[in-house]
This record gives sequence, structure tokens and C-alpha cells, in this order.
Amino acid sequence: MSQLGCYLNQRRSYNGDLCTVRYVGTVEGTSGEWLGVEWDDPTRGKHAGQHQGVNYFTCKNKHPTAGSFVRPSRATDSPRGFLEALRQKYASEFEETLARQKLEGGTIEDPLQKPIEIGGKVVEEVGFDKIRKQLAELQDLKIVLVDGLLVAGILAREGDSETRGVALKEIEQTCPKIMELDLSRNLLERWCDVSGVCGQLKRLKKLKLNGNRFGPIEEGLSFDGITELHLDDTLLAWDEISLLVSQFPSLTTLSACANQFSALSAPITDAITTINLENNEISSLSSIKVLSLMPNLEHLSLRGNNIDKIYAHGTAETPIQFSRSLKSIDISRNKINTWIPVNQLADVFPGLETLRISGNPLFNQPVGPSSVTGMPEKPMTVDEAYMLTLSRLSSLQMLNYGKITAKDRTNGELYYLSLIGKELSASPESAELEILATHPRYKELCELHEQPTISRAPDVGELAVNPRSVAARLVKMVFYMRLGGGAGGETVKVKEIPRSFDTYQVKAIVSRLFNLTPFEFRLVWETDELDPVSKDNMEDDDGWDSEDEVKNDSSKDGVNPGDAGFVRREVELVDTTKDIGFWFESDLVEARIRVEVPPCS
Repeated sequence: MSQLGCYLNQRRSYNGDLCTVRYVGTVEGTSGEWLGVEWDDPTRGKHAGQHQGVNYFTCKNKHPTAGSFVRPSRATDSPRGFLEALRQKYASEFEETLARQKLEGGTIEDPLQKPIEIGGKVVEEVGFDKIRKQLAELQDLKIVLVDGLLVAGILAREGDSETRGVALKEIEQTCPKIMELDLSRNLLERWCDVSGVCGQLKRLKKLKLNGNRFGPIEEGLSFDGITELHLDDTLLAWDEISLLVSQFPSLTTLSACANQFSALSAPITDAITTINLENNEISSLSSIKVLSLMPNLEHLSLRGNNIDKIYAHGTAETPIQFSRSLKSIDISRNKINTWIPVNQLADVFPGLETLRISGNPLFNQPVGPSSVTGMPEKPMTVDEAYMLTLSRLSSLQMLNYGKITAKDRTNGELYYLSLIGKELSASPESAELEILATHPRYKELCELHEQPTISRAPDVGELAVNPRSVAARLVKMVFYMRLGGGAGGETVKVKEIPRSFDTYQVKAIVSRLFNLTPFEFRLVWETDELDPVSKDNMEDDDGWDSEDEVKNDSSKDGVNPGDAGFVRREVELVDTTKDIGFWFESDLVEARIRVEVPPCS
């Protein structure tokens, strides 16, 4: 410790910016002592502990500008004890009264118990009823948030054992009903201070210590009864967390986000059911294999890491399998960019029922090459991503917060099967085994829905469609849109769509195919049926006579759509939640749909 009371790992605050002392001493080329500090906000500093090529200290944070040098004499913000911060937050008028009594040299008494004195005289109690009410309410507090209030520990500054004992007793008497306590982003340094406070709160269940920077973990700490612990952004190593958690005998939920973990080595207590490891640096599931040993784990969140694979590169792919108790996984906002790790999830998490996987670069890719899908290579839609994910994982019940219905599953699996069929059709037969290896559910899906038709030869004729096959449950829809008011040709897009899709889903697909604003167009099905046109509806009344009518009536089955007196029947696919199978006959395999866009106003 320096003569100015500075020491390593000391917590300080300068104008509200928290930091930890990592160095005390001289800096070459300057005079006097300096403090090397690591800022909690790493963008606040200027370097990582170096000056003119000399490394004076090391920051725990990996950010290149987490460190600075400051003079020991620089004024700091005043720390607070736990009860001082509590009253500042929830009974500020009482704190103001105490401060005024101190300034005026009066005795400091608890207004709940004794008359209020200022300057040695009992003053009138006008206005102090509100203070008494505030203090009484402290005893009923169940949720206490004193985050960011410069709490240094049980006391604002180090005191003797007797002073600490009095403060601990006062904590127990002042707020005995606290069940949730948030001590995040404070000046806490020692675990014994946290343990001391928590030991007086017999009903405490949830403890948040996010953003603090602690010293070594002591033994003999008391955290009985706490079931939920938050250690986000504490920069504790996983081994330290493992040691700490062993002193929480009732713990079931652990949050350790943003602590720069890339791998977990030490095991933790089997009693834990929920672990949150968001925003760390984990790149593969094999690097957290130690968690697979936990028999009671139910929910695991790995959101915002760097995961792009199941097994780390350069390691033997020893199979990883978590307990069947683990039913909920969040791997959203990682770096998954192929379907391979998605296919492997079923083996790694055999109990998987709830998955969140959005925000991965995989879903910014096309469904498949245009040579296979027959569509432009645009990022897959949300619906396509949803179907192609759930169809790979048979046990899923919830995906990205949405409940998977039986209809969703059927649509997804049919769509997935149709894409596999197209991929096989576009590839030589010699590549079939290699292709099917990338679709491990193919055989199972064929047993459920029938095998898709594989047509590799260009001259293969139309075959009778098995009514139970995938093809029978898909409709080939030929969409076309006239250009330039009908004089500039037309654009044609072809898409196979499950009969169980409704019109809204079909229009969503069309809007993407033609780059149209959703639902600002009409879909008109041009059927193969012909309707006679009455005399009143003919465009040229003078050119119609009975002879034409007889001629047209006699042609019957041999009539052409362009013959006078007959038109092709058209049906608009109006917006409805009914399946498109409602419009089409069961034996229809192809429908020609006209896309009509209203003229700009």
C-alpha cells in the first residue's frame, strides 16, 4: 500500500467512472507516483497498461484501451456502506436529516425509536412522520436495487470488527424481508463483504453482482438460501466461478455473461438447472463439454457467442451428449453458417424441445443454388428458415419463441423433402450418397411422407402421381406478370408450394419473387375450364349472330379458349386463411397464376 492509501485491486470512482487499481508506482520519464487503473468501461482508457514500450500492468479486459495512469492525489467519488446506499435510494429524507445532524453537531438517533434532536435539543416532530413512514417501509422491502450507488461493502471504509458487527446487526433489523438484491456496478472488492450482507438477509433468493471486480475468493463464505446468482461482466475466470458456486449450496440458476470465456474446464454443482453464458467467446460446443456432465441442467443460453460448429477444429470428435433434462437451448446471434451443426443438434441435445437460433449468418443465405431451386439466389425468408430448421429436428416444440403446430411441421417437412428431391434431380446418381449424408432425416421423412420424385433424365415423361407422395401435396404454381401494360412481354416464376399454405403465405412468396410490396397485388388463377359469354357481354354486338352461336354450341369439347363466345374461367385467390388446397382439385399438379399490380395513382 502506498503512503496515500492506494493498493492493488482497490476499487475507485472518478466522476462516476469506475475502475480498479492494477499498478502503484513510478513511470519512467515522469516524476512521482502513479496509479495504473483498469476502467470498467474499456473505451474510457488510452492503452492496455503500457507506456513508451514498457508494460507496467495487465488489464483483465482484453480491450486495447482499458487502462490509464492517474495521480494518487486525484479526487475520487465518496464510497458508501450498504445501509447508507439503501437509505439514499429508498429513504433519502432520512439520509438528509442524518447529514444535517452531523453538520450541526447534533446527536444521531433513529427517528423510529427516539425523539429527534438537532444541536442537543429535541425539535418539533413536524414533517418527520414521513421519515418514520419511509423507515418503516424499509422493513417491508422485498426487492432492493442499489446498483451503481458506490457501495464499497458493509461499511463505506474499513472498520474494526466491533463496528462491522454493529453494522451487520443493523442490516438485519432494517431490511429483514429482502428476497432480491442488486449490488451491480459498485465498488465491491472482497467476497467477505458480500457474504456478510447476504448472511443477514435470511430470505434472500436472488443476488446480482454484475459489473463488479472482485479480489481472490475466500473460503468459509455464507450464501445459504440463494437460488439465483448473476455474475455478468465481472471478468472472473471460469475456475473462479466454479470455486465460488460451490459455496452456494441452494443455487439453481447461474448467469455468467460477458466474461470473455472461450472454454469451460472445471465442473460446477449438479443442482444447477439454468445457465446463461451469453456474449462470451465460445466458438464450439465441445469447448463447454464439462456442462454435459450436469444431470439436472434444463436451460442453456449461449446467445451472442462465436459458435460456428459442434466440435473444435483439430480435436478428436469425441461425441458430446447432454442430459435429456436439457430441453431449452439458445444459440441465436452466433456464427453458424451451414446446416451441418444444425443437423447435429439432435444428437448433442437428445431432449431438445425449445430452440432459439435466429440471427445466425446461415439464414442470410439462399435456400439453395438457383440451379436446384429455380429461384434467384436471395436470402431465405423467415418462413423458409423456420420450415428448414424445424424439419431437421423432430423433437422441437418451440422455435424462436413460436409454438410449432402439426400443420407447421407437415408444411416444413414437405418443403424440405421437395428441396432434397430437386437437389438429387439436379445431381448425377453417383453423388446421391454424398448428398443424402447432409440430410440425416431424409429416410425418416420419406417414411412419413413418401419419397419425392427424382427425375434426372431430361426426357422423362409425366408419370402418374401417387396420391400419398410429396408431389401430390405440392402444387406447381406458375406465376407470371405482364410488363409494360401487356406490350413488354412477361416475367415468369415457378414455385412448388404445399397445398396446406394459405393465401397470405402464397402472397408473401410472390412478393419476394417479383420484388413487390406485400399484399398490394392480386393473384388470379387461370383455370382450364371455359365459360360461355352471353350476347350482352360481347364486345362487338353487331358482329354476333345466331349462326356463330350454333357454331360455338356445336363445338363443345373441341372449342378453343380463343373462340368467340367462350372465355377461360378465372378465380381470384382472395386473402383468406383457408388452405390453397380449398381452391384446387386434388389431382391438380400445376396452376397458372396471373399477378396483377394496380397502376400507380
